Amino acid sequence: MGGCGAWLEMTQKNKPQSNTLAAGAMTLLTSGMMVGSTIFNMDLRYQAWTFDHSEGTVLAVSIIFYVAAVVGTLAGYLLVDRYEKKPLSKVYMVLAVVACVLLVAKPDHLIVVAFARVLLGLAHGMAYLIFPIHGGETSIKELRGMNMAGISYCLMIGALTFGCISPGATFGWMDPNRLMGILGLVFAILGGLLAQFLTYESPVFLLQRGRDAEAVTSMMKLRNESTETWDIRNDLTEFKTMLTEDELGSRLIFKDGNIRPLVLISLCKIASVLSFNMALNLVRLRLLDQLFGMEQYSMAAVVILLFRIVMGTTILFIIDRFGRRATMVTSTVGSGFILVVLGTIYLANYSFNRDVGIAIMLAYEIVASAGITFVPDVYSSEAFSTKKKAASIGVVNTVENLLQILITCIVFSWDFVSTYRYGGVMMTFGIPLIVLAVIFYMFLPETTKMTIRQSRNEFAKRGEIVFGGTKKPMNNLNE
Repeated sequence: MGGCGAWLEMTQKNKPQSNTLAAGAMTLLTSGMMVGSTIFNMDLRYQAWTFDHSEGTVLAVSIIFYVAAVVGTLAGYLLVDRYEKKPLSKVYMVLAVVACVLLVAKPDHLIVVAFARVLLGLAHGMAYLIFPIHGGETSIKELRGMNMAGISYCLMIGALTFGCISPGATFGWMDPNRLMGILGLVFAILGGLLAQFLTYESPVFLLQRGRDAEAVTSMMKLRNESTETWDIRNDLTEFKTMLTEDELGSRLIFKDGNIRPLVLISLCKIASVLSFNMALNLVRLRLLDQLFGMEQYSMAAVVILLFRIVMGTTILFIIDRFGRRATMVTSTVGSGFILVVLGTIYLANYSFNRDVGIAIMLAYEIVASAGITFVPDVYSSEAFSTKKKAASIGVVNTVENLLQILITCIVFSWDFVSTYRYGGVMMTFGIPLIVLAVIFYMFLPETTKMTIRQSRNEFAKRGEIVFGGTKKPMNNLNE
């Protein structure tokens, strides 16, 4: 009980570290609904903006969000090392607000919807890159996993929220785009207000610019301290050592041992997409509705949302205790195994008990939400040197977006009402997940409760001695 009490005391004391990420979290909640409108949208043909337009046009408008996200990622890369986080947060909050206003005003007009998706895609791309950089540099090592897992948690809740409201279009009860705009406005305005008063700059960003006194002040605010404590001095020394080392390296992302973390994080992002994409999502929604006997009005997204919220919240609280690697491997192999089992059943035309089917599908939601979508963002904040971080995160995020675009384009015109495609879809994604789980088990490092300098050294396998505040490369120590 004492351990739990100490942990709660620590999280409350360090609450400013999560508060400073409010703008990014609220933006990702909003853009998560747009993600859902692309890859978790089983009632697209009933939505007014698609009427009287060709399938190709609807597809183009659907994927334009991800295309804009790639552009937003590039914009974030160009801006994140030049400007402080508060003004940058205002940029993507304004983009999100304008997009939501457009959706509220004209949710049934294709051109307006397309423009809103572009704006929100730009906001998503920027926030998705800046959030892990800012959060990784402002969070203490004991809470960095929880804060960074919040990235995918926000996206997942947003996507599933749209999945819950989209069936309303089937019976004309509501326009999902308008409701998404209303909810998005609430999130965006709240995020903007919180960001205005609660955003503190990254000490690493300030130290890079020689603003040491401001870095100390920022650290004190982030950690709720009234004086410069030993921990703050030690971590500032750690940051300075890290920055000195990183200055000796190149900005090129394929040098200085950066290929290994770049490949590993890209594979983690690929695994995340394989477990949550348009093809697999529509199969799961249809299958659950069939099993529950609720094919007229889909309740599958509501069920999935409840399971994901419960499991996701649990993972947020335990990821810094049980580790990243074990969580990622277990979630990946479990997801792949369940998909292969279900895929085999459908390909072989076996029948199975309804209750067994429901149990297997819900087991997938539990296993898939146990880390495969959360851990990649945690690793993104830890794996790269400061000089290469923005470009490297930009690359892995682009890989994720392009893979979602590819899968969406391939399956967009498929009929998921019939079950004849289910086995192939689940096998297609399940087998690679099992292979990736083996790779993760062999090569992913464990970075729990490491400083960001220790973490990036662990990924690059630099072979350095690491102790808080006194870390020096081996050759320096020998000298």
